[in-house]
Amino acid sequence: MTVLNVSKPDGFLYIVADSHLDEDLAPAKEFVEMLLQLQNPHTVVFLGDLFKIWLAPQKFWTDLHHDTMEGFEQLRDRGCNVVFLAGNREMLLPRKLTDKWKKIIPFTHLAHSEWFLNWGDKRYAFTHGDTINYNDKQYLRWKAFTHNSIFEAFFRTIPGVLARWIAGRIEAMLVNTNKEYKVHFPATEIQEFAKSALQNVDQYFVGHFHLDQEVMVEGSSGVLRIVPDWLSQRKVIKLNPAGEMEVLRFENGKLNTD
Repeated sequence: MTVLNVSKPDGFLYIVADSHLDEDLAPAKEFVEMLLQLQNPHTVVFLGDLFKIWLAPQKFWTDLHHDTMEGFEQLRDRGCNVVFLAGNREMLLPRKLTDKWKKIIPFTHLAHSEWFLNWGDKRYAFTHGDTINYNDKQYLRWKAFTHNSIFEAFFRTIPGVLARWIAGRIEAMLVNTNKEYKVHFPATEIQEFAKSALQNVDQYFVGHFHLDQEVMVEGSSGVLRIVPDWLSQRKVIKLNPAGEMEVLRFENGKLNTD
């Protein structure tokens, strides 16, 4: 379990999810403009699915990836914690953020499942959320296959052009398969997850579902917050040092309170 302790926050916590960046619906330029407008950022947490599909080794990158990473790098160089939680559209990310990888991807923290933050007197947890629906067996099998060591070792050896083509085919499969589960919000499974996850945290932040929603559990003071996606809503969650929350929206080149 990865935990960051911030006993006396002196800036803001920002949470962003599911941008699915491409050159059409979600261009990198707009996303980077948002990053650079974040006021006094202490910690920025991104909840996965940064690009439509992302092969993390630099040899697979296009200008889209380079431009986005430069935006995160500027945040990091300002002294901001840049936290990345892997989603289902990230491939070949390292299991650990070694010194070698820190020179490639500008994150200060990297997690593949859960990540925890002690923020003043508040305790928060974060995950992408793609494995919450345990009934989506087809997807869980697909993820296990595409994220095992043999598959990843094969991908790392093939030329960049071929790898990007295969990744594009995988992205198309993600769009066109298992639609039954994509159009159905798994309310029962989310409620079960919240009941377990909220036992020891004040708030649990989840991406993946492209909604802006809070889930409560009877008998618990904690809240499971589904973070709105950047792709269709252009929203960012902001918390101050006391844990008070507001939702920001990026519109007409400006980041303002929603």
